[in-house]
Amino acid sequence: MVGITHYLRVAILASRKAIAILAATLLLLTTVFSHAAQDEHPSKATSSTNVILFIGDGMDEHQITMARNYLYGADGAFAMEQMPVRSSVQVHTLREDNPNQLRYVADSANTASTLATGLLTSKGRISTSAAKDVDQETILEAAQKKGYRTGLVSTASLTDATPAAFAAHTSHRNCQSTKNMAEINPIQAKTQQCALDLKAHGGLGSIAEQLATANIDVLLGGGMALFNQPIEYQDNSRLNILEKAQSHGLRLVTTTNSLQSAVNTGQLLGLFANGHLPVEWRGENNRRAELITTDEQGKAIFPTPFSCEKNPHHNGTPTLAEMTEQALQVLTQNNNQGFFLMVEGASIDKQAHLRNPCGQIGELQAFDQAVAIGRQFYQQHSNTLIIVTADHGQAGQIVPLPESYLAASEAVHMAQYPTGHYAVLKTLSGELMAVNYATNSSPQGQWEMHTGNNVPVYMEGTGLDDVPILIDQRDINQLMRHHLKLD
Repeated sequence: MVGITHYLRVAILASRKAIAILAATLLLLTTVFSHAAQDEHPSKATSSTNVILFIGDGMDEHQITMARNYLYGADGAFAMEQMPVRSSVQVHTLREDNPNQLRYVADSANTASTLATGLLTSKGRISTSAAKDVDQETILEAAQKKGYRTGLVSTASLTDATPAAFAAHTSHRNCQSTKNMAEINPIQAKTQQCALDLKAHGGLGSIAEQLATANIDVLLGGGMALFNQPIEYQDNSRLNILEKAQSHGLRLVTTTNSLQSAVNTGQLLGLFANGHLPVEWRGENNRRAELITTDEQGKAIFPTPFSCEKNPHHNGTPTLAEMTEQALQVLTQNNNQGFFLMVEGASIDKQAHLRNPCGQIGELQAFDQAVAIGRQFYQQHSNTLIIVTADHGQAGQIVPLPESYLAASEAVHMAQYPTGHYAVLKTLSGELMAVNYATNSSPQGQWEMHTGNNVPVYMEGTGLDDVPILIDQRDINQLMRHHLKLD
């Protein structure tokens, strides 16, 4: 924490406002509240040393506030917001063409790489250095060398940028599977073409193949289609990547039932979708934010309010909380040394890209329920460090309701309305909340872009007394390394 001397410890109020909760989610939310309300001091000390890193992809303050308002009202709080230590995190990104300079908007690859390695890099890179393409050791790899068990859990494909950054090394995040490796991508820099990582060229191969042979104890998420591909053949084994993973001791599970019965089976690979896992919520009638239109007199026509509902396509898919709970059971089975576990709520970001506020809110709720599982684990395992943070900012912010724009229109005798895409949500407490997405033009701008703001970090555990008010993502890596005694 060089050069930063001030610090702040924040105790978040645990009180919550009584609200009407969707019947389909009432039982699970009640469980989460009970976890979050437990005494902050763990009741049982254990000999193992553990780190659980939760990453909410794209989960900046805007996205947290949006979800909190919808679910709990303005006076509510998430489980993560009740953790005793909080700081603000700067996000740094190097230029690929000139690593001595910074860019001010990041992506998940370079930020996850910094969290994993404690080193800065450029957009798109997976734990390799900007321009020079030098592999950078991750905290997961360092923990393995010290005898710790390791795990990666995500609602995305396991080959996606965030989980990949903790156990793979490629010039670009797109190098996910065998089919990607020989492709030339004109958008990527010449120094970031996947062909550079072919084994034939001295590289480590695709991300999927690296994960399959990385000796990770628990891998849970999506990506079946990316693992079920031929390996880059250098022998006569004729195995595909999935078979290679199984030959390295990983037991494959593909359903919620098989996951829940796989605690005492050694190393575990859970693949629950061909790609990313389906999200938990959607807007009623699949509604998302919309462009504002005008009538013949030029007056703005605002979209009607809508609510969020469960996504039927998620039925049968394990929740992030369920995957986290099973990962913790596997990692602690007959383990006195300890573990490192990374858990990602990936689709907070992905739904923001799609201008889908209900998708974001549902995924942020699911992420916080996983955090509640981690906090419950901490109550029984005192030498556990829990860190909850985001990798970068995202689009989506709370803006005035239509009545404010209409009043402004009357005042200036000219139509006033937000640019970009706009949605009015009927929150669970009965209030209306307007959300705006405006980081890319339409109709040609098909998705929203990341933003360059700071992100929060919430922490619980030992060694946090002197955490400064302002840190950066390299400091998070150092906190984890120090707790695991990897320095």
